[in-house]
Amino acid sequence: MITDIRRAMSGELATALRVCKNMGPADTAEAEQLIAALGAIKRHVEDRAASLGYSERCRQAIAVCRGECCRWHFPKTINRIDFFIAIFGMTDTEKEAVVKQVQPVGGQAYRCPLLREDGCNFSFANRPVVCTSAFPCMAGSDYWQYKEGFREDIDAIRAALDRLIDKSVARGC
Repeated sequence: MITDIRRAMSGELATALRVCKNMGPADTAEAEQLIAALGAIKRHVEDRAASLGYSERCRQAIAVCRGECCRWHFPKTINRIDFFIAIFGMTDTEKEAVVKQVQPVGGQAYRCPLLREDGCNFSFANRPVVCTSAFPCMAGSDYWQYKEGFREDIDAIRAALDRLIDKSVARGC
C-alpha cells in the first residue's frame, strides 16, 4: 500500500516539477499571485490556531506523538496542485530532497511519505493546504468552522492553479 501511495505521489510531484520548470513568465507571475493569496488564507488559519494555543501545544506534543496526525489523519495522496504550491518557491536542492523523500520504497506501514522523524519534510509555509488543517486532537468546533469559512476562496484559487497547470501540461511541458 505505501509503495502505491508513494508511486502516485511521485507521479503528481513529477508533473508539478515539470510545470514549475517550464512555465512561461506570465503564467509564473499569475501562479505567484495565486499562491500568495492562498498563503494569506493559510496565515489567517494558522494565526487562529496560534491564538487558541493549538500551534504551540502541537509543537510540544511532537516529541511524544511523533507526528501521529501526519501518519494517520492526513491524505494518502497529495495531488499535482498541492505539490506545485509547495515546491513553487523552493530551491533545486529543496526540490531534490522532496523527490527523494517521496520515491517509492517497499515494506513500510502507511505514513505520509513527507514525514521525517522530526516532523514534516515541508516547512509549515510550504505544506499542502490539507496539512495546515492540523491539531485534530486539540481543536474545537469553532476553529474548524472558522477554517471552513475560507473554503470557497481556497477552492477558487486551487481551480485557477489547476487551469494554469493544465495549460502548461497541454503545451507539452
